[in-house]
Amino acid sequence: MRKLPLSLFASALATAGFLGCYMDTATSWDPNGNPNGNTDPDSGATPLDDAGNPIASGVPCDVETILNTYCWSCHGVTPSAPSRLVTYSDLTKTSVSNSANTEAQQALVRMKSTTSPMPSSGTKPTASEIAAFEAWVTGGALKGASCGGTPVVADDAAAPPNPYNTPLQCSSNKTSTTDEGSSMRPGDTCINCHTTQGKCTKSSCKFSIAGTVYPTAHEPNNCIGIAGSTVVITDSNNVTVNLTVNSAGTFTSSAALVAPFTVKVVNGSKTRAMSAKAPSGDCNSCHTATGAQNAPGRIMAP
Repeated sequence: MRKLPLSLFASALATAGFLGCYMDTATSWDPNGNPNGNTDPDSGATPLDDAGNPIASGVPCDVETILNTYCWSCHGVTPSAPSRLVTYSDLTKTSVSNSANTEAQQALVRMKSTTSPMPSSGTKPTASEIAAFEAWVTGGALKGASCGGTPVVADDAAAPPNPYNTPLQCSSNKTSTTDEGSSMRPGDTCINCHTTQGKCTKSSCKFSIAGTVYPTAHEPNNCIGIAGSTVVITDSNNVTVNLTVNSAGTFTSSAALVAPFTVKVVNGSKTRAMSAKAPSGDCNSCHTATGAQNAPGRIMAP
C-alpha cells in the first residue's frame, strides 16, 4: 500500500480541523436527539446502533402502547389533564398531583386504584397490561426503543404550561355574597344547605348537583365565575344531564342522579373532562380554591 506523503496528510488534518470548527451545528443531526426517533430525519426507521440493534432512546414500545391505548386521550401531546405522559422525560418527572412519585409511578397508582382508577371511564387496562407497566416502573423505568409512531414529540420538548400552576386570583374582579338567587356565594359548597335536610325550604332549591366554573384554577369563594359553558353529568345509571353555566359561573340540578358521576365541561369544540369520577354532586366541596380530595383546584372552563 502506498503511503500518503506527510505534507498531504498534515494538510488533510488541517482542513478537517477547519471544517470541524465551522460546521453549522444547527443543521447537524444527532440520532438520539431527533424528535422523530429515526436513523435519518427523513426515514421512518427505528433508530439503530452500529450493531443494528434498536437504540434505547425513550419509552419502550410495550409501555408506549399501553399509554397510547388508555392515557393519551387526556394525557397526550396537548393534554386536557394536568400532566402529559408521552415522552420519557414526561414520565420520569415529579408528579404534579403527588410530589412523592414520578408521573410514571403515579400513573401506576391510578391504574391499580379501585376508587379513583385511570382511565376513569371506558375500557380499563387488563391485569397483564398493568403488570407489564408495573414491571417497567418498579424495574427502574429504563429507556427502550419506542414504537416510532405517533404522536411525535421531542423528548426534551416542553409540555404545555400546567393550567393549575396559577396564583390565587379573582379573575372577574367581581364578588357576590347574596344569600338568595342563582348568583349567591359562587365557589362555596352548596349541597349542605340545598338538600331536604338543609336550610332551603323550597323544593326548587333542593340540589343533587351544584358547582362553579372558573377561568383559572385558584379563585376565592364568592368570586364570580365564568359563563358560557355546559357541564355534562353522567351518573352511575348512565343518566346524563346537561347543565348551563349561568352568569355567576354556577350550575345546578335537582335531577335524581346516583353517584359517582362522570363529568366534563364543554364550550363549543373544547372539552375539559374529569380524569376520575366525582364521588358526590357537591362539586365545590372538592374543587376549592386550593383543591381537596385529590382535586387540583377549581372547575375550569376548557
